[in-house]
Amino acid sequence: MKKFLRVLVSVMLVLTLVACGSSSSRGKSESAASVVSFATESKNAAYEDMANSDYDYGYDEEYAPESPTSYEDNKTYNDSARKLIKTYNVNAETEAFDEFVQATEDRISALHGYIQDMDTFNGSSYNGKTGQRYCNLTVRVPAGNVDEFVNFVGNAANVTNKSLNVEDITLQYVDSESRKETYEIEQERLLALLEKCDNVEDMITIESRLSEVRYKLESQASQLRTYDNLVDYATVYLRISEVTKYTPPEPEGYWERVGRSFSEGIENVVEGFKEFFVGFVGALPGLTILAVVIVVVILVVKAIIKAGDKKRLKKQEARAEELMNQAKETARKNAENGQ
Repeated sequence: MKKFLRVLVSVMLVLTLVACGSSSSRGKSESAASVVSFATESKNAAYEDMANSDYDYGYDEEYAPESPTSYEDNKTYNDSARKLIKTYNVNAETEAFDEFVQATEDRISALHGYIQDMDTFNGSSYNGKTGQRYCNLTVRVPAGNVDEFVNFVGNAANVTNKSLNVEDITLQYVDSESRKETYEIEQERLLALLEKCDNVEDMITIESRLSEVRYKLESQASQLRTYDNLVDYATVYLRISEVTKYTPPEPEGYWERVGRSFSEGIENVVEGFKEFFVGFVGALPGLTILAVVIVVVILVVKAIIKAGDKKRLKKQEARAEELMNQAKETARKNAENGQ
């Protein structure tokens, strides 16, 4: 009987230990499976639609992130904080080209701006003709100073065309900020899970997702920096043209057009004579050399013709003298025969 009791107690202890071991093993497996499930879901989720409220992050309740506040839901949003990208296109003409270009560069520096791109044509061309000088500038000016810069151009030159384009990127900016915050939260959660994880395979899975999150976090941060640069510095595309006479700012009447056309005709004639004189002076050395060559050729030809005439004259004189001698000889013989 005692032996039977001892065997029974031993069997119960063994069963108890097995049950505890099974329960412990099941708990660890469930914990590891939970970690793997979270990392896998985070890795395969479509993170491009972060604003979707149906997205399941797989976190425990204590780690659940707060939903980002959308722009439409923020009733106290300040309109002065809107993200606006300003772009000006300005065409200006000036009679003092060099002075105005230099003054424009000085004003850009004074307004803490900079020239992003500059293209200048000095008026010369491959065929030697003189054209209209111009300068194309891409100017970046602090948004608070851009109106002052545009007004300076309008006061210092004749603006023939000006346009303004304002792009509101507030929604895109807020969305990028929300994405960045969400990635930061996920990064923190992944780091917390990584500290608790004691399985190598799960650690590799979590670190892989952590690398993806860090890459996307840096991408959103870079996008926000780009937005900030475009918002903080307005862009002005400025074309400066050199003219001899400003373009009339208002529509002309019929007789005004006739008078202007006649005046331009006279100016064109004067400019034509000027261009002809300039071209003639430029060609004068060549014309002088050509004239000298022509004179020399004429003199040589005349000399050759004159020499030829002398030879023919001498031949004719010799022939005449020969005929004269023959005639004399014939006459003498006839005279002798007659005697």
